[in-house]
Amino acid sequence: MRSLRVRLALAGALAIYLPVVLVFAVASIEEHEVIEVDAQGVAHTVTGTSIAPSGWAVATLVALLPVTAALAWWWSGRAVRPFVRIREAAERIEAADLSLRVGRAQGSTEAIGLAAAFDAMLDRLERSAQVQRRLVEETSHELRTPLAVLITGADVLLDHPEPTMELYREGLERSRNAAARLSDTVGELLVDARGRARTLERNPTDLAALAAAVLEEFAAVAEAKSVRLTRSGDTDVEAAVDAPSLHRAIANLVDNAIKHAPQGSEVEVELNRGPGNVSVVVTDTGPGVPAAERERIFERFWRGGSTPGTGLGLPIARQIAQAHGGNLDLLDTEEGCRFRLTLPTGMPHATDIR
Repeated sequence: MRSLRVRLALAGALAIYLPVVLVFAVASIEEHEVIEVDAQGVAHTVTGTSIAPSGWAVATLVALLPVTAALAWWWSGRAVRPFVRIREAAERIEAADLSLRVGRAQGSTEAIGLAAAFDAMLDRLERSAQVQRRLVEETSHELRTPLAVLITGADVLLDHPEPTMELYREGLERSRNAAARLSDTVGELLVDARGRARTLERNPTDLAALAAAVLEEFAAVAEAKSVRLTRSGDTDVEAAVDAPSLHRAIANLVDNAIKHAPQGSEVEVELNRGPGNVSVVVTDTGPGVPAAERERIFERFWRGGSTPGTGLGLPIARQIAQAHGGNLDLLDTEEGCRFRLTLPTGMPHATDIR
């Protein structure tokens, strides 16, 4: 009796069957007269009633019992069907498939409202799961680069045949800068974890100094791979940007270029000032990107076959550029890759990184 369907079926069967029994009982009532003689010998006529169901009435009542039970069971099944669908959906969702939905339910207003509320809850859960998954992905990528800088810097110092105090000092400064960037990245990711949106704090920033800091940070990584890092273009380049975010974007481009650059080659960071905008161009002489795959290079997790990495560096860099009102493009070049990050020099409206 704990089943809602059983309760509804029993109530429905009684609601259908009892009126039928009463009707047949009323129809079976018969009146008859009885003559009674009292003690004085006087005869009196007494009218009485009795229930005398006919054979067909009894047979009909017996035949209607299973029909009524079946009808009540069918009706109760339709009544609880929306709840069954919600339960089945919940059981499937338990297997981590948050894309399933109950859909438009049929039945009572309460059942329709419950199904709609359940689907709305699933929408919120799916969005939360996507945000959480994206945050984990970006965290793993953004923490990997400064950690690689720390490890490579330590390896370079340890493998040096004749290290000096000056060399140790340079290595410690690089490690400190990488650790500071790691701390900033963790702070930004914590902000993302709380609200998934961080407002850009634009301030006038010397992009030449920012690019130089990035190159200094990756000096040990480039040296371990015998890649030269160079900076060219304008030296007086200033724009209103969010320095930590732009540092991440340029670092992702430089890290990507070093990964694909052949040993003994060069990675160039060029800064240019244009009318109303500035650009940071990162060039390498690696294998490049086939023309057929250029449309997918900024897709998340796309790596182009056996290319090393997570497939998140370029999408994150473009996301930061677009949040500043600019963009990140892959330029045509005869060999290697040439990425141009363009930024407006003005002070646009506040924007959130999502």
